[in-house]
Amino acid sequence: MRKTGHRIKNEELDSYVKREATRNIKRIGGFMAIFVGLMFMFTYSYHVHGIIMLPLTSMLSVIVLFIYLFSFNQIGNIAKKTTFFVTATKVEKLVAKGELNLANQFAQARNEARYGIKSDQSFPVSEIESTVIKPYEIVIKNYDYNILNGNGKIVIPKEINDFYVVKQFITENATKFKLQS
Repeated sequence: MRKTGHRIKNEELDSYVKREATRNIKRIGGFMAIFVGLMFMFTYSYHVHGIIMLPLTSMLSVIVLFIYLFSFNQIGNIAKKTTFFVTATKVEKLVAKGELNLANQFAQARNEARYGIKSDQSFPVSEIESTVIKPYEIVIKNYDYNILNGNGKIVIPKEINDFYVVKQFITENATKFKLQS
């Protein structure tokens, strides 16, 4: 396969953004539900749960809704500036950081400095640990995959141009990409 970049199609951008925002909000909602459950157990033992839980739950719901709505713009901005490359020798995900909006540039720099999260991912095909083709994406992990910060994992969404060409290329080279069924 020649080295051509694959970007998310403009007409598919909304679908991708909605799916990713929903995935993120489910994760955040799960953590918030655990927090509210723990707070209920703690406040119940002091018999103040009737006073505290309604305002706390309302406040957390507003925060989660705000995060959800705000994330649409941020995810969309990153998605527009991301390019995927899949060749016989290398897999890459590159984000044009200089073209991101100011909030995303700040967040990307902070995440890299604080947590080591790299928005640009690149590794040789020889270092691939596994490739999984899902209905909405292709997930490629290398041997250095870090579950805490996501480094070493490239997720190629189905909304990119030529998704089926990339999927077919990976399927034809299943052994090389360590494709799992």
